[in-house]
Amino acid sequence: MNRIAAAVILATTFATTFATVLPACQQVPTTISPAGTPARTTVMPGRLQHIVLVDLEDDADIPRMRADSDRLLPTIPTVKGYVCGTHVETGRANVAHDYDLAIVVQFDSVEDYRAFLEHPVHQQLVREWRSKWRRSYIVDFAP
Repeated sequence: MNRIAAAVILATTFATTFATVLPACQQVPTTISPAGTPARTTVMPGRLQHIVLVDLEDDADIPRMRADSDRLLPTIPTVKGYVCGTHVETGRANVAHDYDLAIVVQFDSVEDYRAFLEHPVHQQLVREWRSKWRRSYIVDFAP
C-alpha cells in the first residue's frame, strides 16, 4: 500500500474513532483503568481537534521535540487541551505505527485554532522542527 493510501486510511480511522468517542467524552467523563493502575477521569475539553503525526529524520530528536512541544504548546492561550506521546505497540496490524510523535491539540473554535497557528510560540516551534521531519500527517476535525 502506498503512503497516500495509508494516509487516507489513517485519516478516515481517526475521524471515525474520534467522531464516535469524543461526544461521549465531552458530556460525561470517561474512566480509563489500564491493568494494574487506579482509574482516572479524563475529559476532552476542546470542540476542534488538531492531530499531528510526525516522523523525524533522526530518532534521537524524539525526546527533545516532545519536551519542546510539552513546554511550549500548552502556553498558547487558545489551547483548550493538549497531549503528546509516542506510538504504543499493541500488535494490531491496522494501527498506524510509522510515526515518532503524535500531538493532539484541542480548541473551542476555528477562530481559536487559527490564532494558535499564527501565535509566535507555535510559529517558533514549527520553524525549529519542520526541517527535522521526514514527514508529517495532520488531521483537523470537529465532532
